[in-house]
Amino acid sequence: MRLPIIDADGHVFEPFDMWIERLPEQYHDRAWRRERAEDGTEQILFYGHPTTMEWTVGTLCTPGGLAEGGRLDIDLDTEVDRGVDDPVRRIELMDEQGIAVSVLFPTMTLGLDDIPEVDFRNAYARAYNDWICEFCAEDPIRLRWAGVIPLADLEFALAEAERVLAAGATTVMLSPIPTPSGQTLGSAELDAFWSMMETAGVPVVVHASNPGSPSLRIHKLLKNRAQWQMGVPFQLQIGIMYVIDGGVLERHPDLEVGFFEGDVGWLPHWLGRLDETYQKMALVVDVPVRSAVEQFKAQCVISGEPADSGLGATVALIGAENLLWASDWPHQDGAWPDPIALLRDRPDLTSEQKRSIFVDSPARFYRIDLDEVMAHLGEGWSRSAAIPS
Repeated sequence: MRLPIIDADGHVFEPFDMWIERLPEQYHDRAWRRERAEDGTEQILFYGHPTTMEWTVGTLCTPGGLAEGGRLDIDLDTEVDRGVDDPVRRIELMDEQGIAVSVLFPTMTLGLDDIPEVDFRNAYARAYNDWICEFCAEDPIRLRWAGVIPLADLEFALAEAERVLAAGATTVMLSPIPTPSGQTLGSAELDAFWSMMETAGVPVVVHASNPGSPSLRIHKLLKNRAQWQMGVPFQLQIGIMYVIDGGVLERHPDLEVGFFEGDVGWLPHWLGRLDETYQKMALVVDVPVRSAVEQFKAQCVISGEPADSGLGATVALIGAENLLWASDWPHQDGAWPDPIALLRDRPDLTSEQKRSIFVDSPARFYRIDLDEVMAHLGEGWSRSAAIPS
């Protein structure tokens, strides 16, 4: 019998032709495009200009693709598992991996908030949301999706959030990086959005986006590696600080927020430092009623690399109920080679904690009806099954 593991953060790869098919014609010249140079090498264009990726999108969509033994030139069309853009194959792959439910996030749309034109950004989000909704319609119980919501245009954000929730989105995804207009996730002007999510009872996911975002001002030391080293966790640290320090959780006590794909081991230090600065600077800051740790434990979850050396310490602080397992499949920097084994084999967690992280915590956060899932899966799956070996 197999445990109904929930992948809290899996990914798809948006087909290049999808942008031309779904974006209004006036944006075709700046949409993502893939071309071949005369020597056959891949060239990815955005806004009509070549990007500076040091590897192909096929390598990007291959777990371990940049590790020793990987390649920089993996071909998306012939060498990548079609589960990246084919929902039928994705369900087959989940069966092979032992995953009951996947909550899916984008790949090329993760950098949405770096697009300077608000109208293009909005059209881009809408195009992706339509495509992923249709993708998950293949099996809406096992394939769940996050609607992508840019916040620079609040009127659009509210309308698009209402639209994707009506279409069946399990959650909505925000970028942790401040918008070009100077808003942060803690800005009071965004309260209408937080109120909508709170009233709807829908969790919000703040997902790490482009680690090379100009908003982070991280220079390309050691090429792109430094951006992944620094930019990914730094984004979530920024997001958590603004949500807590901006008073979002205090103003919206029934809101739940997840912070995804930026590792987890740094969280005890970051929350502890927030509380320390409240104490040391009480004369110049608004000290919250609840500590940062208390707010996070009551209203937040985090997900990241299951091999993170600090994961055990984070569970000790916030509890296994506030940490979700994620594969990050198919990204090259995701959990690899076996994302389930990386958590299963940890000696610093109990079986009960692992079961919570694999199944109960993501089910609670995402409001997934496990009875419905089990009835849909049929024989071979059991909530009382042992942790997979």
